[in-house]
Amino acid sequence: MILLLLVDLDNAIAKDGEQILFIPEDLKRFKERTQGHVLVMGRKTFEAIGALPHRETFVMTRQKKKPAPHVHYFQNEDELKRLTAQFPDKKVYLVGGAGVVKSLWHCITEAYLTRVAIYTGGDTRIPSLEKEFELKENKPFTEQAREEHWVRKESSF
Repeated sequence: MILLLLVDLDNAIAKDGEQILFIPEDLKRFKERTQGHVLVMGRKTFEAIGALPHRETFVMTRQKKKPAPHVHYFQNEDELKRLTAQFPDKKVYLVGGAGVVKSLWHCITEAYLTRVAIYTGGDTRIPSLEKEFELKENKPFTEQAREEHWVRKESSF
């Protein structure tokens, strides 16, 4: 599973329930990267962005819901694995919010973060990646942001 988020210098992704920033270039790259693939998100994120065209959307929720075209609901990791197994040729992108990111943290194999060089005062954060992931690339993306590519470290067991 690939984490794909915009974060600030404090790993904040939201403030008062809203995404911290919108950068047009980041939105364009999000579309290019995820079209034709699978998105995994929490209920609040789904309510904010809805089902996006040309993607399968998987929504973590405690409530039982009937699937809609290209929208699937799951309550736990086992259900998600069973459902996404129907799409073996597609990449799976975890796109927020923080609750579902924390719940599925151990499933993340790599991360693409757009990091803005400011502190937004955001109140919703993701965990720090440094302990479990290796920074493979950190390059300029826009005047406001850099793109970081992280890969989970090999287990030392």
